[in-house]
Amino acid sequence: MEKISGETYDSLRKLCRKLTLAYPTERWDGSLPQLVGVVPDDVSIDRSKGDYFVLFGEYYWSYHEVLNRLRKELALEYLEDRELKEKLWHFICEIIARYRSYRDTSKLKAKIDEFLSNILKPLADYEVLVPILHLDTMGSKIKIGKIIVKTFNTENLEGWGVPREEPAFTEIVNKSMAIIPEEGNNPRLVCERARRKADFVIRVLQASLLADRFVHDEQTLYEQGKFIVYRESGKPSETGLSWQRGYEPISLKIDERLEKSINDFLGKIPEILEEKLPARLQERFVTAIMWLGRAIDEQDPNIKIAYLSTALEAMLTTPSDEEKGETLAYRMLLLNVHVDKPFTHPAKVLWIYELRSKIIHGSTLAIASKDEYYTMRHVVMDTLLYSLEVIRREGLKSHAQFLETLEAHKDVEKILRWLEDQGDERSLKIKEHMERKLGKRLA
Repeated sequence: MEKISGETYDSLRKLCRKLTLAYPTERWDGSLPQLVGVVPDDVSIDRSKGDYFVLFGEYYWSYHEVLNRLRKELALEYLEDRELKEKLWHFICEIIARYRSYRDTSKLKAKIDEFLSNILKPLADYEVLVPILHLDTMGSKIKIGKIIVKTFNTENLEGWGVPREEPAFTEIVNKSMAIIPEEGNNPRLVCERARRKADFVIRVLQASLLADRFVHDEQTLYEQGKFIVYRESGKPSETGLSWQRGYEPISLKIDERLEKSINDFLGKIPEILEEKLPARLQERFVTAIMWLGRAIDEQDPNIKIAYLSTALEAMLTTPSDEEKGETLAYRMLLLNVHVDKPFTHPAKVLWIYELRSKIIHGSTLAIASKDEYYTMRHVVMDTLLYSLEVIRREGLKSHAQFLETLEAHKDVEKILRWLEDQGDERSLKIKEHMERKLGKRLA
């Protein structure tokens, strides 16, 4: 059986133990967050009480931790998100349905191993050719770690397994190529990772060339070609072609519905458009909109999230704030309570912000998905509109007044109790930080 990381296995085992020991005696009280799912037909339960299970509180968060860990396992990348969720949910339903049996740790271990054995798929070694445009190696072979950069002429390309009849052949022949080793079981994702490595290769080449003081920036403006070729290592007869359309505009016609949507939005931000806010306060919201736009322009979800986090910081934090993730989360919560609107769970906002921190501080790359981006985009849009609503309603003249207004809400104690009741690690971190920040006000 292909292996998964020890952290993922432990996370799955802990969830199963919770579902067999504590979950059967607890009852969902309707509180959020929660996940309601239909029990598959082939799982035997007493359906007179309903044909669904609800994961709530700590079970909800543990489920998402497991799902996120499984999603990042290389041996499972062949599964689409929907398929992985279906398989994990089926497994969870089996555990809950036979919780008495799986209280036996040996039986539980066997069940977990069976589940993983059925879904894990062996990895293959791949080689990916990524053209680097505007680079002429002139016969040189440059080795950057495990990656080789060299020019591929007609003979090289055909020898690698790309037939001359291939329509893309003329697009990539006689180009400098990065030959990138990669492993996986999903060619599309293998190629995505290879492109990220190619981008790093380009940055290394730029840095190394600019170490020569006679080389100018304009001489190192390299970019990747749209077509790349991949194959399983040593199998030239089984090459595949990947084409990246690129992150290019798609024409959108502004019909009556979209015109109304635009005007509705503009009607909610007149203070910004007409520059009626004090200069420093105006600057914060202009900055937020600019970072939102830059996030839209970016293709990489990781960079998108980093930019959206910066937009949130512009609106909800100050340079002196420590633990900005926790600060963003509780102020976002207070803001939504002020305007009495539904909100994204603050623990989820903190979790996504933590992804941003890992990206920015270089501990890891390629960890965010489009789902996290869409969640954060929604949070930024709501924060922008709701902040202006509070400022307008209260007649506020500075960012400091805005933050003081949020933190002086009459229901702060009730919000702290709500965070306490959530019980998950991030909600408790937000609560503790909020108590420290508002200590004098709560005394």
